[in-house]
Amino acid sequence: MTGAARWSYWAVLAGGWALVLWLNLPGHLTVDSVLALHEGRFGVRTTWNPALFGWLLGALDGLHRGTALAVALSALLVFGGWALLAFARPRTSWAAPVVALAALALPQVMLYPAIVWKDVWFANCALAGFAVLAFGLRAGRASWVSLALAALLFAAAGLLRQNGLILALPAALAVAWGLAGRGWRRSLGLAGGWLVAVAALTLALSAVARPQGAGAPDNAGEKGLRLLATYDLAAAAHLQAGRPTPRIDAVAPDVGAYLRANADRLYAPERVDVLTADAALAAGLKRVPRDVIRAEWLDLVTGQPGLWLQARLLAFRQVAATPVIDRCLPATVGIEGPPATLAALDMPARRDARDVRLYNYLTWFLDTPAMSHLAYGAAAAAVMILLLIRRDPADLAIAAFMAGALGFAASFLAISIACDYRYLYVLDLAAITGVVYLALDPRLRSRGPRSARRRSG
Repeated sequence: MTGAARWSYWAVLAGGWALVLWLNLPGHLTVDSVLALHEGRFGVRTTWNPALFGWLLGALDGLHRGTALAVALSALLVFGGWALLAFARPRTSWAAPVVALAALALPQVMLYPAIVWKDVWFANCALAGFAVLAFGLRAGRASWVSLALAALLFAAAGLLRQNGLILALPAALAVAWGLAGRGWRRSLGLAGGWLVAVAALTLALSAVARPQGAGAPDNAGEKGLRLLATYDLAAAAHLQAGRPTPRIDAVAPDVGAYLRANADRLYAPERVDVLTADAALAAGLKRVPRDVIRAEWLDLVTGQPGLWLQARLLAFRQVAATPVIDRCLPATVGIEGPPATLAALDMPARRDARDVRLYNYLTWFLDTPAMSHLAYGAAAAAVMILLLIRRDPADLAIAAFMAGALGFAASFLAISIACDYRYLYVLDLAAITGVVYLALDPRLRSRGPRSARRRSG
């Protein structure tokens, strides 16, 4: 029965992958996606997108023009990762194909893998990385090929989302714990070496994808930190009317005065766009050196930590709870981008009847637990607890996925500047993956590799 259930599970996944491609090819692109594809095809650097994202799109575009290959690979990371999980369990229950079929109905599975967003690629690489890790640890032995491939996937994930490297830490803990039967000293050494490999591969991939153009260093991270600092200062001015900004006032008093006078209009907890769209403020901030902005922000963090935390909680509530999900771009369909960039790519804008049907399908799930990060966070926590009770070596890798996704989501308390649903997509995908994995073998007492290893020991 296990064999029939497993083949049925794989058949559902294969059919799901084909269905996602049939419904969505050649994929859905927003302005960010179009600009990243342009960077990859022409080898230039014009956006804040992670350099690896554009490089990957460019490499796949070089094999086949457009984003069809990128979408196929993105979906394959999800369905292939889930297929691999069957090898990590000693048996497959009939619950697995049923749960996989139910998961396929969710927008996070049916639609999201076809959206060409770095956040989606990050989440899919993370899923595949943890699935490969679970496969490698399944018998409590170190599979070097699996560890190496997992390290590559985690390095790619970390370059697609800078705070994505958070996930490598619980993954390393899973390596150490999963191999503890060989001695803690050895397993900790292997886990540490694996983390070093992730770091080395991150540097190598970063060098490969390094922006070309005029040869200037990639300063997207620096710009992002300046934007975050400015956003927090605006939030503080909104929360505390008339709050002084002495460092900014010392170099551009009119800018500080303008910020204080217009804070209520300029600040929106959903996203930073209102702030950045103000031409007068943007022109004024250009006269304020970045070290002054940084110092002003550090004064807020260290001098008024309560006010800073209050500002951060306003933004975090929006991204974690999405109280008005329609304001948080729950998904996108079709193709939109700057006309000149689309023309250079020979890619027309698109919003056809199929796209409209897909978006209408998505709306069935809005304002339900199926599109709620909080619901998926609770599910991820529950899955993690159950897997830590069973504690087979492969279980530890999937439990680490739950912990890593929760930690990644928590990091947005410090960095969130917009509430787009995609930012915490990895949390949804982790929870769905955890439920699928539990469905493969729901027993909490396993007679799998861990028990066998105990008998042989």
